[in-house]
Amino acid sequence: MKEFESTLITGWQPAETAPKDNVIIACFDDCPIPVSATWNEPEQQWVFSLVDADLYQGKRNDTFFKTEYECANALKAWMPMPELA
Repeated sequence: MKEFESTLITGWQPAETAPKDNVIIACFDDCPIPVSATWNEPEQQWVFSLVDADLYQGKRNDTFFKTEYECANALKAWMPMPELA
């Protein structure tokens, strides 16, 4: 994944400034899209879910959430979750 610029224009923040007490939008080395993630203290890793699908009657339509873990140094950039009104 390309390096992220930490600017007001992009909103991406350096990985080392990510809070570990809240849900964030995160970019990881091995994940092709930004995801919502949170720090898992017992595992000492970031945790997030991805949607996946298995075959059902010959089609990829059996959807489910898959929990993923990434080590602390896999976080490349983050931004806060947007406020909901």
